[in-house]
Amino acid sequence: MTAILAATTGADGGGAMLEARDLRFDYRRPIVKGVSFRLAAGTVTGIVGPNGSGKTTILRLLDRILPPLGGEVYLRGGVPISSLKRREIAREIAMVPQNGGVSDYQTVFQFAMQGRAPHLSRLGFESAEDEGIVLEALEMTALTRYRDARVSELSGGERQRLGLARALAQDTPILLLDEFTANLDVNYQVELMRLVRDITRRKNLATLIVSHEINLLGAFCDRAILVAQGEALCQGGVAEVLTRENLRRVFGLDFSIRHLPGGKVEVLPVISTDDATGDDGCGCGVGDAGRMRPLLAVGK
Repeated sequence: MTAILAATTGADGGGAMLEARDLRFDYRRPIVKGVSFRLAAGTVTGIVGPNGSGKTTILRLLDRILPPLGGEVYLRGGVPISSLKRREIAREIAMVPQNGGVSDYQTVFQFAMQGRAPHLSRLGFESAEDEGIVLEALEMTALTRYRDARVSELSGGERQRLGLARALAQDTPILLLDEFTANLDVNYQVELMRLVRDITRRKNLATLIVSHEINLLGAFCDRAILVAQGEALCQGGVAEVLTRENLRRVFGLDFSIRHLPGGKVEVLPVISTDDATGDDGCGCGVGDAGRMRPLLAVGK
């Protein structure tokens, strides 16, 4: 797929906490094709794109779960991530996977303590400082009262917050989140996104979120990267990336865009009600538009 969108302003200038340069990867076919961007401190960036566009693979390349077939990831100071050991990477980058990796048999405190693993001595003993950092992470995610409860006792939204708490206990400057609002009611989704935005500001993190919930990204992210078929087609502020034209070209569906204060946007798909033809009335020719799941409106 050629770059069908005009490039907008690139990532913020100097002082990047993480920089991806020309990342490439394939599983028998190209999955990520020359992706480049920067993540700045105190900024929430969202990756938007259709299924199979390489979004999760990009996160795994950033965290070195997958080694790229080309290109490199650089940490602050220009340190190539390929030169670091796994433990050293884990002191710089924390990742919350799609399912959160939550184990039912542990207590909430024990699970969150896993985030301290990269910082523990070789003997693996936790210090009072480690316990304090974990308790702070539980407080930030409103889970303090559950510290001694079994993970199995938590609701879905609480489990997602626990996955975030473990990542915060890791005490890294870079936070990667992969579909961490998936399968949650909209009130939990909004709560989690607001929490991540506020923590990013408070701790001056560089946060990157992959999500199918375009409206949530538009409402809570500072920047967006639009990807399709493994390419970063457009990146910049959410208002300049999440436009009707850009989204229609990538998703083949018309969208309604409403601008919010602070450079944020509310994104709603225009759903076809013509069951006979499947014509969405915007000239896009999308026959299955009526089967698309609507995105719910989210205020700031």
